[in-house]
Amino acid sequence: MNWSLTDEQKASCKAWCTTLEDMDAAEISLLQSNYKITVSWDDFRQCYTASLLPQGDDHENKGYILTGKGSTPSKARKQALFVHFHVMDGEWSTYSTGGSAEELDD
Repeated sequence: MNWSLTDEQKASCKAWCTTLEDMDAAEISLLQSNYKITVSWDDFRQCYTASLLPQGDDHENKGYILTGKGSTPSKARKQALFVHFHVMDGEWSTYSTGGSAEELDD
């Protein structure tokens, strides 16, 4: 799930988790809730992408991947964590705009 922050959300995100200890606490909380965090470079958008991936068959967000973008790996992680905790309050399906997958002819 890609989420575009509003100007107000961008300002809130920048003011959130301003220390390494704050980021560690947010990431630890996420990891203890059975998520995996990955970060990679996005050639198309020319930025870093952090992906939050729920782990386990019974996870409430199973089937979704939440992404954050940033000019650095830590900014991408921070955006993804902010969206998870403060925009979506941990419940991604409420914000899903995607439809069902198209039927494949193979």
